[in-house]
Amino acid sequence: MGELGVAIVGCGFIGGVHARAWSKVKGAKLVAAVDIIEGRAKKLAEDYKIPYRFTDYTKVLEMKEVDIVDVCTPTYTHREIAVAAAKSGKHVLVEKPIALRLRDADEMVQAAKSAGVKFMVAHVLRFWPEYVEAKRIVDSGMLGEPRIARAYRQSPFPEWAPWHKDRRLSGGVFVDMSIHDVDFLRWALGEVEEVFARGGTLKTPDSTSHDYTHAILKFKSGAIAYVEGSWIQPPGFPFTTYLEIVGTKGMLTVDNQSPAALRVFRPNAPPAAFTPFEEDGYDREVRHFYECVVEDREPAVTGEEARKTLEVVLAALKSVDEGKPVKLPLTGEVL
Repeated sequence: MGELGVAIVGCGFIGGVHARAWSKVKGAKLVAAVDIIEGRAKKLAEDYKIPYRFTDYTKVLEMKEVDIVDVCTPTYTHREIAVAAAKSGKHVLVEKPIALRLRDADEMVQAAKSAGVKFMVAHVLRFWPEYVEAKRIVDSGMLGEPRIARAYRQSPFPEWAPWHKDRRLSGGVFVDMSIHDVDFLRWALGEVEEVFARGGTLKTPDSTSHDYTHAILKFKSGAIAYVEGSWIQPPGFPFTTYLEIVGTKGMLTVDNQSPAALRVFRPNAPPAAFTPFEEDGYDREVRHFYECVVEDREPAVTGEEARKTLEVVLAALKSVDEGKPVKLPLTGEVL
């Protein structure tokens, strides 16, 4: 297989992150930048010497030079673009969340299967060095049997993307942001059977999206987790994440505000604090998808996996709305 051509659809912040990652992949070439705002496509194309730029994503579906479509657009557009790309024979990488509705996720998965193309959802914590090491530690048995976990993800409201204020377009903070932590916890601790959440629109004016949610996840293993997502921090507050997993033999934490990001605590042993390595999770994620296409391998985060994570965060939204625990699987759509 020769050099693979990549089209970035959506040239905002995350599109720029993905373009930078793709520019480092040997064997891949950025060939098209697409954004409904022409100036953004133009800037990305200039920054990465991308030969083609468009305001209509369907243009790249006709290009023989494009092998991979990387969807970095707002969540409510994912289904349309991903399905069209798959049907045109392009491999598809799509940013998280996979979609806002389970039926949309199902359609995306089926379109990729029917077309015989690779499809992956960009749940980047599965590639982020500290979280990859945390998963390895859990799997090794070093912590014993995981019993509880806590995960926080906090920031000011993302004013740069006003569509987040519309619940029908973004799903709110738990669907858009806490989905990172939910996906990691599913990966590390197994499937969730029940969700009980509280929250709402507590600070953001003119918003129908929840800007704060905390949820208790009950896992089939018997473990429980507390997950908090907040967009109500004041402007200037640094984007902050924290993870804690406590098992029967030890504990680990991951903290993005500390020089030593990962800490492990065990009885009769000094605390171990370190940063696994510096490689960026986005670089690893994009390179992994490229390798899956080249080597005809199943991606680490399939559409089916991403759908399961979506179901958990939607259950949290439903729990806030109804004021009671919600059991999985869901019996209908939430949004």
